[in-house]
Amino acid sequence: MPLQLLIIDDSELNLKLTELMISKIDCHADTFSDVREALRSVKDHDYDLVFMDYLMPDINGIEATRLIRSMSGGIHTSPNYYQNLPIIALTAEDDTSMQKRMKENGINDVLLKPFKLDNVCAMIDKWCGTSLSSDFSRSDAVSVPSDMSTGTASSLPRINGIADDTLQDMLHIDREGFLDTLTIFTEDTPGKHKRIDEALSSEDYETYCVEVHRIKGEAAIIGAYALSEDAAHLNELGKILLKKELSPSGHEEKLGAITAGTSLLFKQLDELCVSARDFLTANGWKCSDDNMGVLTSLTRSHAAVPARKEKDIDRDKLIRYVSHAKEALDNGDTALAKEWLTEISDYIKQ
Repeated sequence: MPLQLLIIDDSELNLKLTELMISKIDCHADTFSDVREALRSVKDHDYDLVFMDYLMPDINGIEATRLIRSMSGGIHTSPNYYQNLPIIALTAEDDTSMQKRMKENGINDVLLKPFKLDNVCAMIDKWCGTSLSSDFSRSDAVSVPSDMSTGTASSLPRINGIADDTLQDMLHIDREGFLDTLTIFTEDTPGKHKRIDEALSSEDYETYCVEVHRIKGEAAIIGAYALSEDAAHLNELGKILLKKELSPSGHEEKLGAITAGTSLLFKQLDELCVSARDFLTANGWKCSDDNMGVLTSLTRSHAAVPARKEKDIDRDKLIRYVSHAKEALDNGDTALAKEWLTEISDYIKQ
């Protein structure tokens, strides 16, 4: 019987990537972006191991682990199930003191992001006594479709923020998986804008750190390493403001640096999305309308893959789109404003 795994991560991109990895080995995975739903599932399923993102809003990895360790009841016959369930923290923070604190609070081990399938296999083997690493063959894990373009990166549209050699490597290792993760990353960009804007305007620096930390990890996954480093820098600035130990002048200085850095981060995100749309289209993905804007819903043109299901009109999403269009106009960027207005029009027509 395949191992039963639980994966908890508030990033849909990380969930998708981990789920794709798990699908290549003899394991079944339940995935949750909502920590509370995941905790309820722990009572109803006999999981062999839990992979859990450490830095999540509301409930972080340590708090979630404490809740699991204190559980009782459920379907489990073993009285020590919750105390013995292996919990592996997923984090992009290579911080020895933080990892020590995790283990002191019930987390069994730490897997650093970005990770590969062989890292996942080794961690499962270590805590479940399996032999996935020896059974795992790189030729089985690498997916290179027969119809993959044999041209160089220069023969395709470039993606702003991803180096050509990195892009070529991503396509060679797992073309379909890379296109999936790139699409998920670009589709969530309006959400990134909204959550970070709201955190800054309310001086909620804890949430701000969570959001830019997420960008740091997700950008590294798609090979946008400069964007990842910039997000990491903003995360460190956010931590300084979160401590509230600065003088008034020092606070203003750091806040100014964060505000300017965040504006640049948004610009990088939007430029990446524009070029990513062109790249995805060139690789067999298509937009439902040639005039759709930066953050359109993209669907595969391959007949074997169904198009994404259209969603009902989301009032909050429309409000965000209008807000971004107004912001672009206020900044004198009429081209970006036009993109957002087109996005609004097409979204309403769905």
